[in-house]
Amino acid sequence: MKNLEENKLQALQRSLFEAIFFEAQESMLLLDRELNVLLANKSAMKLLGWTNQAIVGKPVSTLVLEKDLKEFSDFAALTEKNGMVRNFRFYMLTVTKSVVRLFLTSQALKDEKGAVNGLCVYLSPVSPDEWSALKDPHVFRNAARKLGRLTSIGQLTSMFAHDIKNPLHVILSTSELLRAQEGQPEQVRTGAELIERNARRASKIVKTLLDFSRSGMCRLEPYLVDTAAEYALELIDSSLKAAKVSVEKDFGKTPKVFLDPHYMHSVIYNLLNNAAQALAGAPDGRVKISSGWLEKEKEVFLNISDNGPGLEPTMLENLFQPFFTTKENGTGLGLYLARQIMGEHGGRIIVSSPHEGGVLVSLRFKKIV
Repeated sequence: MKNLEENKLQALQRSLFEAIFFEAQESMLLLDRELNVLLANKSAMKLLGWTNQAIVGKPVSTLVLEKDLKEFSDFAALTEKNGMVRNFRFYMLTVTKSVVRLFLTSQALKDEKGAVNGLCVYLSPVSPDEWSALKDPHVFRNAARKLGRLTSIGQLTSMFAHDIKNPLHVILSTSELLRAQEGQPEQVRTGAELIERNARRASKIVKTLLDFSRSGMCRLEPYLVDTAAEYALELIDSSLKAAKVSVEKDFGKTPKVFLDPHYMHSVIYNLLNNAAQALAGAPDGRVKISSGWLEKEKEVFLNISDNGPGLEPTMLENLFQPFFTTKENGTGLGLYLARQIMGEHGGRIIVSSPHEGGVLVSLRFKKIV
């Protein structure tokens, strides 16, 4: 009887793997730690033109331009370190050596001891127009303004609320019910958790975009950057204490600048939250927040720095790309929206990772009172 149940479970596992991997509409590659192709689903083979027999067992260098191989290796190392990387812009080669423009999303796979033993890489094609647009940091803001001329914010909000949020609520509710049912095979329960987790992430993205849809109505007023920073620090104080992160403040004398307190509180809070997450578990995590006046540039600055592990060049290059993230539950919109909001304030945002480690984010304001 026990063997019969095990055989049924194994058959169900094979069927589940067939459905969620080989038959999936999204293109997927399974790589080992040496970056050899172990499996490719039907969608990936169709996208790249390879047959299963021809691609399985080949090194990933077969699918990558020689000049881009190091970049792909850095992408794989970043995935192994962070567990996941989303929406990494990259070129890959088809069987005829033509180039395909892609967003790569990768998930680190781990054995029963928690050691990384492979990667699952998702391939999402990008049109030439979209690819060109991604090189223009202002294209999304310009598109939003054009859209604003065609429809009111209320109509846009209604579209999101009814056409996206309601179906997401149905998906979430159904996945929760499925997961709560007793007697479900572990694979079905795991699949329901996966659906629920991704639906929640999609819901978070929608909420972020809805928040930003109102950012075109920033109301600038005379304000001290120190005051904005102090308010954000109060909001995130409990999170910093929970992560055992200490805060050092060094506010210099600065003139007031024109800013929207609501949006600036949000930007500073998210930057502090990023620092706290980078320092989670560190024995001596520290965040420094400082302000001052740059006489040469005629700018007020607000700097937020940490003593965390810093950022690899691969991350710095993609940092402001929409939806790029190394966090499983991240939207990849935080820094992108921060830059757009700073642009609306007539300012800018600069991110660097010094050789000695850590990350420094500098907000610069030109509209002085």
